[in-house]
Amino acid sequence: MTALPAAQELALLRQQHEALLRAIAHDLPAPLRHIQSFAPLLVESVQELAAAAPHAQEAAADALEFAQFMQQGAQRMGQMVQALAELSRASRATLTPQAVDAVALCRQLLPTLLLQCPQAGIDLPSQPVWLQADSRALTQVLQQLLANACKFSAPAPLVRVQAEPLAAGRWRLSVQDNGVGFDPAQAGQLFQPFARLHRESQFPGLGCGLALVQVLAMRHGAQAGITAQPGGGCRVSLDWPGADA
Repeated sequence: MTALPAAQELALLRQQHEALLRAIAHDLPAPLRHIQSFAPLLVESVQELAAAAPHAQEAAADALEFAQFMQQGAQRMGQMVQALAELSRASRATLTPQAVDAVALCRQLLPTLLLQCPQAGIDLPSQPVWLQADSRALTQVLQQLLANACKFSAPAPLVRVQAEPLAAGRWRLSVQDNGVGFDPAQAGQLFQPFARLHRESQFPGLGCGLALVQVLAMRHGAQAGITAQPGGGCRVSLDWPGADA
């Protein structure tokens, strides 16, 4: 059998990957909805049986606990499926690159961000930073980075957005926080879906934000990187094609 050229093989793998994401996003929600719909009915039935048979109270309590675990698991999986669907959409959505001021987009995001994290201090560049980007996609990227910086720096986040010109008309846009940081040896895995380095009880979330950032950055010909130290905060950098104002 003749081997496929590298470009065709890559295109085929990409198509298979996108087909898998679409299948997960569209086929899994139905059985999850069934679990979420029938679990409360199961709880009601167990409660009725327990009321009719007082000697079964202990077994009923166990059954109710099991049903609660079912509901929580189904809800969690539903959120994961939604996150995969968002990644799938991001990898396929039509982009309209144009000159976009990243600093102006950050300012637009601040009111909502400060409602969620009123104690945050956020420092932005004083001058516009013009990038070649789809406005909606870049907004998603910046929203994820700013929200992450605030979440992992609570209760008193200090977030600094910086911009540095690079060669060939590119820009390095970075988001630095004063948060908990992490072991730098683990940085590479954070751009994978559902990657987490901290307990959910400490920092809730699915761990898909940086995966979305990576997908959207790559589609713009940009590169995302991350550095950190335990207890020393985190810095996410985007090396992005620049644009003329």
